[in-house]
Amino acid sequence: MSDRRAFFNRLVTCLRARLGRVLAAVLLACVGFPVAAQDDVAVTWERAQVALPRLAPELRPVIGLLQEADVQRALAEIPAGARFPVVLYMHGCSGMDVEEESAKLFLMESGYPVFMPDSFARRGRQSNCALVRRTTGGASGAPFLRLAEIRYALDELARLPFVDRVFLVGYSEGGLAVANVEQSPVPLAGIVVMSWHCQGHEEFSGIKAPLDVPVLALIGDNDRWYAARQGRHCGEVFGDRAASRSIVLPGNDHAVFTAPSLANVERARGAILAFLKAH
Repeated sequence: MSDRRAFFNRLVTCLRARLGRVLAAVLLACVGFPVAAQDDVAVTWERAQVALPRLAPELRPVIGLLQEADVQRALAEIPAGARFPVVLYMHGCSGMDVEEESAKLFLMESGYPVFMPDSFARRGRQSNCALVRRTTGGASGAPFLRLAEIRYALDELARLPFVDRVFLVGYSEGGLAVANVEQSPVPLAGIVVMSWHCQGHEEFSGIKAPLDVPVLALIGDNDRWYAARQGRHCGEVFGDRAASRSIVLPGNDHAVFTAPSLANVERARGAILAFLKAH
């Protein structure tokens, strides 16, 4: 009886703390139902892809997994007292793909350390999308997993002495995730939302960060993932969010860094780099 009472006390406490979240998320966090991959958040960080530019004259660029010795050595060699903005990049619903690889290399070559947690490092992680049919909903708990991954990664970045501030950059499902981050233990310099319109899915609509956090959003007006919402974009829900910009790429489908239109690729890259430099 005492165990049962303790259980319900814990549930009530957690329900109050998480007021406003959907029931599934509350149960997931409070009761610990056996949802696939829920307890593996640490491994998404340990197996994160990392791209470090030349952060000091004596250092070399490094690309690899966070857990690899070469990456750990490179992080340890960053000079004491050095401070940099870093990018926390959240991949799309199919995991690390050519879009993510292109973004990672561009951001690193632009001088930004990049950390890309791997959601599919979790045991039993299922994709929430079907690429051929362009449908979602195959793993409805995925957005909650992605938010947990961001929280864990931000906590880890806060422990790195060279991290000055963080840009959250997300593509597709990752864009939904970064748009729903409410707070961070390390200063948020800005949020870049790609290929997500910030609408629909009521609990995930809008931008959740404080109004003083600037946002850049990019989406194609021919994005077939959102065929029912063509022309809709995050700028429609910015409200009084200052220094924010929403760009609709004409004729563009879902990809941004690997879009067929080179003009759209260059426009997106230029806007992202200008945004990072401005904040």
